[in-house]
Amino acid sequence: MFNKLFKKNAPEEEITQENPVPTGEPAEAKALRRKSAAREWLESLVFSLIFVFFFTNFIAQATQVPTESMKPTILVGDHFFLDKFAFPANYPTFLLKILPARQIKRGDIIAFKSPENPKVPFIKRVIGMPGEILEIRDKDVYINGNQLEEPYKHFIDTHTYRRGSGIPDEYIVRDNYAPHAIPQDSYFMMGDNRDNSNDSRYWGTITKNDVIGRPLFIYWSYEADPYDPRPKSILEHAKEYSEVALHFFTKTRWTRTGKILK
Repeated sequence: MFNKLFKKNAPEEEITQENPVPTGEPAEAKALRRKSAAREWLESLVFSLIFVFFFTNFIAQATQVPTESMKPTILVGDHFFLDKFAFPANYPTFLLKILPARQIKRGDIIAFKSPENPKVPFIKRVIGMPGEILEIRDKDVYINGNQLEEPYKHFIDTHTYRRGSGIPDEYIVRDNYAPHAIPQDSYFMMGDNRDNSNDSRYWGTITKNDVIGRPLFIYWSYEADPYDPRPKSILEHAKEYSEVALHFFTKTRWTRTGKILK
């Protein structure tokens, strides 16, 4: 009887004594698992950064206009998405040959590299097209001798600067601009706020290769002050951010959310 019980339990004893089931994870395995998790996290971070860089530089970018040059179409504090796909300024020449050509029409609002400082992007409206003769007479734009209908234009100064009045030419061109032939592949740009816009009247035309993109729609609009170019301290920046957080709901222009820019 004893022998039978011993033989019956023998396999169990063999398992529990000679080949014990592991009760803990070896230190080497734990270290390997930690390294694997860290590697996955690092790879995910690198991929995310590459994706963000690629997307914001070549596809679309969140941006805003810090001045009143496009008022009332675009207000200071309007945050919108900029369509950058296949626009020449964002890509090397060899890629442009295989990308679809983006058409630019009169009246389009576009972002482009400033002729004065290519590192600073401007946003204005296309007024004059390649090969046209553009002239401004007493604030009205003429294309090839015909007055241009512009429902979007806006004025804040009722006074008109005219030639022969003794006012310097750099001011006169705001309201009276001599006939100008626009070169091929170039565009004459103007802000909708005609009395407060630094545009082609002062620095000439832009080329097609200067174009960065086209605004799409406003995703957030906040009642902000125009851009202040003076240097600011960390404390001043912190104060600005805290002001936005404090007045987010009361100063957000909710009715402008989703507005298509055109």
